[in-house]
Amino acid sequence: MVGRKKIIHDDFFKRLPVLLVLCLIFWLVLVGRLFQIQIVDRAKYVEKAKKQYIAEAELSSDRGIIYDRMLEPLAVNRQTHSIGLDCRKVKDPGFAATHFSVLFGNSKESYLSKLESHKTFFWLSRRVNQEKANILDSLTIPGIIIRKEPIRFYPKGDLAAHTIGFTNIDLKGLNGIESVKNWDLTGNNGLVFYTKDARGNRIIDMTKPVKKPKKGKNVILTINNTVQWIVEEELKYAVDKFDADAGVVLVTNPKTAEILASAVVPTFNPNNAGASSVRNRRNRAITDVHEPGSTFKAFYMATVIEKGLKKPDDIVFCENGEYTIYDQTVKDEAPYGWLSVAKVLKKSSNIGMAKIALEIAPKTIYSVVRDFGFGLETGIALPGEASGELKNYINWSKHTPIAMSRGYEISVTPLQMVMAYGAIANGGLLLKPKICLDVVDKIEKKKYSVKPDVIRRVITESTAKTLTTMLEEVVYDGTGKRAYIKGLRIAGKTGTAMKYDTELKRYSEDKFVSSFIGFFPAESPQMLIYVMIDNPKVDHLGGKVAAPTFKKILQRVLHFVDIVPKSDIYYVNNKNEIKKEKHFSIPDLTNKKVEAAKEIAEQFGIELVAENPGDIISSQELVLNKKTGTRPQLRVKLKKLDISKGDYTLVPSVKGLGLREAIVRMSKEKLRVIVEGSGRVVRQNPEPGKKIRVGARCVIECQPSIDLAQFESW
Repeated sequence: MVGRKKIIHDDFFKRLPVLLVLCLIFWLVLVGRLFQIQIVDRAKYVEKAKKQYIAEAELSSDRGIIYDRMLEPLAVNRQTHSIGLDCRKVKDPGFAATHFSVLFGNSKESYLSKLESHKTFFWLSRRVNQEKANILDSLTIPGIIIRKEPIRFYPKGDLAAHTIGFTNIDLKGLNGIESVKNWDLTGNNGLVFYTKDARGNRIIDMTKPVKKPKKGKNVILTINNTVQWIVEEELKYAVDKFDADAGVVLVTNPKTAEILASAVVPTFNPNNAGASSVRNRRNRAITDVHEPGSTFKAFYMATVIEKGLKKPDDIVFCENGEYTIYDQTVKDEAPYGWLSVAKVLKKSSNIGMAKIALEIAPKTIYSVVRDFGFGLETGIALPGEASGELKNYINWSKHTPIAMSRGYEISVTPLQMVMAYGAIANGGLLLKPKICLDVVDKIEKKKYSVKPDVIRRVITESTAKTLTTMLEEVVYDGTGKRAYIKGLRIAGKTGTAMKYDTELKRYSEDKFVSSFIGFFPAESPQMLIYVMIDNPKVDHLGGKVAAPTFKKILQRVLHFVDIVPKSDIYYVNNKNEIKKEKHFSIPDLTNKKVEAAKEIAEQFGIELVAENPGDIISSQELVLNKKTGTRPQLRVKLKKLDISKGDYTLVPSVKGLGLREAIVRMSKEKLRVIVEGSGRVVRQNPEPGKKIRVGARCVIECQPSIDLAQFESW
């Protein structure tokens, strides 16, 4: 027994040095590690420690504003609240679920289910108004998180909705300009650092620099808010009146290809885009194609005139209304005999066009039509543009040139038609359409000089001028006479096309596309208007459906836009007598206000002389200026806008203006102003452009300017 204890004792002392060495190594490693952490890697671990109690949060930036060309806001930002819930802090799920159900509309059980699902967080509701946010805050339910968030707001509702587009809940552009210019409109978020105290409250860490958020750029459109409003109202009226399925109106400046208005019916409200169908959100002006019908005849005429194959006074026999070729019968609306080429267009003779088509080589007509932009995208800065369809001439049948001569076997978009007719109006140049005027950081009023983006020359100026003269006759005394306005030189063309029935695989006998396209003043076009009504059921002829709509739009637009009809042309001869000639133009200033009339007359080099005091011009007469002997005078008689006599005026647009400027503008029209609120005008009644009696009351509702303060995302 003693021997065994001795052996154990000896073994222990033999192993003791090993244990001591191991302990020494352990302590050396430990000390070394501590030295590394506390001395060598101190900075690294200090930073790690800071990260455990210093956090960072984004400061959300504002999205840029979208304006019309007059700097009226079309898309802005507003503040709202999003309500979240930290489920870990909820002490009474039943109490919380009951109140959530009352406030947000879902069942109590659905909220209880979420609370019991072991989720740590979920959103109760996004985009909640201030009232609901205040109610939730007063309930003092533990775990409620109220986060300020900006939303996109469209102050003019559905106005230009298809052009502007809309965003999703996270302010990402999904359609229209909001989508195409999303990169410019989106700002750069900022960054802030914070710590938490013992109670978990956040405290900004002032030792860290705050990165300020940068607002997105602002986009200025070529759209004119007033013209857009007029166009939409008249299009809605026409679609309703003729019981149509849809409609499109485009208004452009043919010299620059700026789009002044683009209206589509049916439409939608971008403030609640999700409530509308995809069909209503489709921008038919660029996405939908159709066979144009007789409006396409102008391009065949352009071809034969440009190539020297025909002159306007050449004659064509139109077979007295019925003509069979290649086993197909072509008919006219009336039995025409011999017609000049100009009258073939004026009367819109299908037979005359068919005979002209037979004199053009397929390759030639294909080349010219292609040059006008058909079968190709226009290049507009909007999503979803269709290219239409123009078959290569090598794939044409013998019937194709004849069918195309009256606008069949080719599909086009409304925008393609507008750009092609714009080439005729501006002297032969195909231009790229412009919808965006500028992208800027800071808004300032300035006059833009838009340089046209020329794609190619399609026809010579001479051909364009000849064709314009022919199109003037169409409006003055042809199929487009319902678009004629006395004193205004309008060039244009009607179109009526049967729709192809894909189920029956033939053209429908009761479904049509009615259209009219025209530009003015014909001698120096400044505005082009295209009207397309899809499947009108009350009437279907373009001359009876679309042409009158064009006329109504033009008549109303002329009250707001400085484009003046030109009357007869005069000159002063050697005997100091005024004679008619094509050297001098005078504006028709009747029914215009004196101040505006003086400015317009000055632009024409004419002295305006009023014979009596008054507010608007009732009549005018061109007379010789006795002092100079050369510069003519336009003597005008004026009439006063008299409340007692029930004179009328048009309500000006004051939406978006400051209160003082709005009152001044209303007062100039001799209207009484009733003001509700303060700040900028957000609503007015009656609407702009409405004809009302002088002295009538106009109510303008104002709100303070939108708070563009940066919103924290925490």
